[in-house]
Amino acid sequence: MKNYYANNFQDAITSLNSSISGLTDEEAKKRLEEYGPNELPKARRFNAITIFINQFKDSLILLLIFAGILSLLLHEFVEAIAIFAIVLLNALLGFIQEFRAEKSIAALEKISAPIANVLRGGKEQKIPVREIVLGDILVLVTGDIIPADSRLIEVTSLQIDEASLTGESTPSRKFEKILDTNIPITDQLNMAFQGTVVTYGKGKSIVTSTGINTEFGKIAKVLKETKISETPLQIKFAQLAKQIGIICVFLVAIVMITGVLREMPFAKLLLFSLALTVSTIPNSLPLVVTLGLSRGAKELAKKNMLVKKLSAAEGLGSATIICSDKTGTITKNQMTATEIFYNDRIITVTGTGYEPQGKFFLGEEQIKTEKLELLLRICSLCNGAKLSEEEGKYKILGNPTEGALKVLSKKGNFNDPRNNFSFIEELPFDSERKKMSMIFKNNLNNKTEAYVKGAPDFLLKVCDKIIEDGQIRKLSDNDRKKILSVNENLAGKALRVLAFAYKETSESCDYSVEAVEKNLVFVGLVGMIDPPREEVKDAIKKCREAGIKVTIITGDHAITTKAIAIDVGLFNEGDIVLTGEDIDKMTDLELEKKLDHIRIIARALPIQKLRIVEALQKKGHIVAMTGDGVNDAPALKKANIGIAMGITGTDVAKEVSEAILVDDNFASIVSAIETGRNIYDKLIKSTKFFLSCNFGEITVVLISILLGFPLPLLPLQLLVMNMLTDNFPALGLGFESSEEGIMKRLPRNPKEKPLTRKTFSIILLFGLTMGLGTLLMFMSYKNIDLSKAQTVAFTTLVMFQMFAVMSSRTLYPSLKHLNPFSNMWLFGAVCLSILIQISIIYFVPFQRIFGTVALLPLDWFRIIGISFFGFILMELSKIIMKNNLLEKIFGADNYDIKKTS
Repeated sequence: MKNYYANNFQDAITSLNSSISGLTDEEAKKRLEEYGPNELPKARRFNAITIFINQFKDSLILLLIFAGILSLLLHEFVEAIAIFAIVLLNALLGFIQEFRAEKSIAALEKISAPIANVLRGGKEQKIPVREIVLGDILVLVTGDIIPADSRLIEVTSLQIDEASLTGESTPSRKFEKILDTNIPITDQLNMAFQGTVVTYGKGKSIVTSTGINTEFGKIAKVLKETKISETPLQIKFAQLAKQIGIICVFLVAIVMITGVLREMPFAKLLLFSLALTVSTIPNSLPLVVTLGLSRGAKELAKKNMLVKKLSAAEGLGSATIICSDKTGTITKNQMTATEIFYNDRIITVTGTGYEPQGKFFLGEEQIKTEKLELLLRICSLCNGAKLSEEEGKYKILGNPTEGALKVLSKKGNFNDPRNNFSFIEELPFDSERKKMSMIFKNNLNNKTEAYVKGAPDFLLKVCDKIIEDGQIRKLSDNDRKKILSVNENLAGKALRVLAFAYKETSESCDYSVEAVEKNLVFVGLVGMIDPPREEVKDAIKKCREAGIKVTIITGDHAITTKAIAIDVGLFNEGDIVLTGEDIDKMTDLELEKKLDHIRIIARALPIQKLRIVEALQKKGHIVAMTGDGVNDAPALKKANIGIAMGITGTDVAKEVSEAILVDDNFASIVSAIETGRNIYDKLIKSTKFFLSCNFGEITVVLISILLGFPLPLLPLQLLVMNMLTDNFPALGLGFESSEEGIMKRLPRNPKEKPLTRKTFSIILLFGLTMGLGTLLMFMSYKNIDLSKAQTVAFTTLVMFQMFAVMSSRTLYPSLKHLNPFSNMWLFGAVCLSILIQISIIYFVPFQRIFGTVALLPLDWFRIIGISFFGFILMELSKIIMKNNLLEKIFGADNYDIKKTS
């Protein structure tokens, strides 16, 4: 039988060959052998060796390994050792970060309850979850994790939290009656699903699906079939390696063609070409990037974002759209009472969340809560939730809606003194009558009182009186109309509304529903909502300024989600609200046309979330997807950057995501994006610096050889530049803080290569300037003293590099880098590099090793003068790039500052 929810539970028992007293032990054993254990295939965990090997799969690292092999072939053993040392150090840094992250993520199988209560042969017994079979009768009580999908057969005020599966923010109230066919799992209120949690009441159910056939199992199957998307940095590194490879081929071609024309020996030509290839590759760039990512990961951790893979740290900055859950991310996931209807007046209540701090206002005037004592008393006593405080933080044990009422009563100074009110009886809520009653002995007036709450329309039907200004009178038709009108207005604001009533009774009374819930005195209404986090509004504004779209994808209702979106400034005229059902009815083409205007997708199912992510990626978006439930896992895995919730997130969601949001706060995502953008900026700065320096070195050597000049630089001088003097400052760039206006730029084009035409033109221009300036200095000393000329050329190149790294601190014009002490790491690295250079020039043992001679003050004056020209040139290039003066020549790139008012 399929669609158990659309059939009588007796039919389910019959079709599964079971009984109301459960299976026999023999039958259960037989079914276990036939159908297998109730468990999912174990998730494949990355072991240490796999994580380490994966560090070498990066395109730029492979290019670096190739350079190391070439160095060995050229017998440049010192350089080869240095290159392989960098590769190994880079791998170790990446391994340590990712291995720690893997160790911090719990295993997938922890999601399942280890023990379950079942009826076997009419007797209740505890068995391992894996031994549950089709037809078993489950016994469910508060706190149980549902071990398998099942059809409910007996219910007593049963409420189940299904947020991990459906995204619903409040527990589902369950019943056993038959439902219509073809309804989504969110509306299958007579079913209990694996992995969800019983929050209230009790019940019994018959197991209809186990293992991979459960709703949880179906998601696991989709998850297994979903391919992991590459992070933006992995894509950029592959592109950068390709671009550098093309430059290498181009240089080799020039050398070979020129050499052939000059009739140079082919073997010499080939060796020289290979040497140039090694020089072109920025050996230390992967190490600088890895260190930058490691530092970025630490910065993100301080901002409540735990990064599992280093590449994800930069990926956050690439996001063009954030697909966010609502409950707990945009909102607090703490139901809060905000409006009261009492004494024919609307009273507003301040304060959000579970902290019992707030004031009561009638219009603009603050009122005393003594007048609300009866309503607050009902809120507190007709309530099964408990409010507790731990280390200054408040939390609710029980139903969130009842928790909001408990907090409301505390705000109004009703402290629930149980010595003043003695509990007598409870009539639990059920979905038929939509009410709950609790009877207490009021020890203050020695009266027995019934306190009742429920759905306004249902509660009004059993009220015949109303209390106003302390006086009880008959409830008129006009009163009923007014109350229902207020209820509609509150519901229109996406508030969850409950009505409250009471009556005096007697201790000898029959405490049946029929006897208690009639002839009640209507007291008032309370409207509640899960409020948005205070900081989300500013975060949404930041996203808008940064050109990042935000879409809420939730399992909650559309009207509630829209109200929250409007409140935080996310929803504007022309924006669209869709439901998961709407998505199913749309073709891929129709969906793509509306994607840019969709702000809310409510009642979304797992497969629909996955479809949305795929559609966005097809349009070229870099998607950051947040989620906490099992239902979010396929979309989290498919997204470019999957972000799991740290507090409410299930183990499955954390398992497949690239990052974990420790505080579940949307504002932390926006803060992390800013950090991610800065990480990418530093990648571009380091690449620009390295390639400019390398191209300057290549220009000097290449032109000298092609024109038949003596070598301006000795091999050891080149080596010390590549290994020391340009690496330390580049590492210092990794400590650069974010540039002003970094969150006022449009997201970079996902299709844009790391080296844009503009950036490459600047690298080419500065490299030529560095090379020609160095050659000019070499030529002016060449005929006087060759050793001094080589020392001057060597020092000129180093100083060009020092000025280049100071200019590389920003991508756009800024006064920031004029203060060298604002980045002490970089300042120290530059000082160290200059100190190394001075030591090589003036320390006699080093003079013999590196072939240098001492320079005079006038020589230094000339060297600094010409190398400072490179700094001026790089600053001018920033102004040119900012004002798009190269667009007419090179075409437009999408990495421009957004003009904002």
